[in-house]
Amino acid sequence: MSSDDAYAAFLEKANEDPNAGRPAKNSSNGKNGTNGKASTREKQVPERLVTAAKDRFYVSDADEPWVPVCFDLGDKTSLPDEDKFLSIVNVDGSPDDVSILDPVDWDKQGDYKPLIDELRVESKGNDIRVYRLKVDQTRVEYWLVSTLDGNLLGYKAKAIES
Repeated sequence: MSSDDAYAAFLEKANEDPNAGRPAKNSSNGKNGTNGKASTREKQVPERLVTAAKDRFYVSDADEPWVPVCFDLGDKTSLPDEDKFLSIVNVDGSPDDVSILDPVDWDKQGDYKPLIDELRVESKGNDIRVYRLKVDQTRVEYWLVSTLDGNLLGYKAKAIES
């Protein structure tokens, strides 16, 4: 075998998915995430939001991807308060850990305008809010969401703010 073949084989092995062949796990890391169980309120995310979030990241000390989300609001049609938000997205925590922000004030530089615009179209012009969920001293989650037909839909991203 030539050294080129050996190097190509090495590169193929290095680029393999380390989780190949293993069953997928639910996200579970304490107060952040779904506590190891799938939320019964999660629903199919609209394709428009999936496409808009592709290759987009929230810029912080750890650039994390925007993840499209959709949750059932039940009979609610308005954006939830802090306490109800935690219940809907199935996250343990205190309402004191949640701040509600206006998207215009939150995104002063317009970095996330494409996501906001797509969410506005998908939600047919309904109000949009940003929920900032404090996970610990340096970790937070940003939830950019709106409502449509009894659903809370939008995006979430993890951030490190030191």
